[in-house]
Amino acid sequence: MASKRFISLLTKSILKGTLMSSSFICLKLLELGEITLDSFFPTNCSFARPYRRLLGLEMHDWHPTKNSLRNSFKRLVEQGFVEKKNKSYRLTQAGKGVLKNIFEKRKALQKKWDGKYRLVIFDIPEIKKKSRNWLREELYLLQYIQLQKSVFIGKYPLSRDIVDDIKKLDLRNHVNYLLVEKLYDERKLKLFDSK
Repeated sequence: MASKRFISLLTKSILKGTLMSSSFICLKLLELGEITLDSFFPTNCSFARPYRRLLGLEMHDWHPTKNSLRNSFKRLVEQGFVEKKNKSYRLTQAGKGVLKNIFEKRKALQKKWDGKYRLVIFDIPEIKKKSRNWLREELYLLQYIQLQKSVFIGKYPLSRDIVDDIKKLDLRNHVNYLLVEKLYDERKLKLFDSK
């Protein structure tokens, strides 16, 4: 099954636009539905420039080798994001779900800021340490900054999947989410200006 670390790496890669082989493959599978390894390296061409343009490889200045693609496909199959049938690969339901969550975050980050800050305050017990670390990671992905140990502030609302996961992980009694219209001391928020 998919590891949280791998999902986190995939999410960061797509949100920041720094595509690694695995995130690129997932995005192309989502677009095209099904591909083969030979799609990237056609056997009848020594140099696949037209295919690189078609697949958007030129935009990312990404030069995969056949081995790196094989390894990425193998890793995606092991993680349960992709399934192989004959010589073709396609996204699994789990892979589609993960990409849907990533696109929700990306959509939230692309919205115009409404001028209001979102404050997330949490006091999650040590027994739920993994859930606490998960929440911190999700907040960082949405470009929240840490004001204090368990106090984060950001410009973007929490995505639907984060809210749902807070409920699933039974964290509702430990997490507060506030909408703030005015801050009296914005010096700590200078990090927002660089983003």
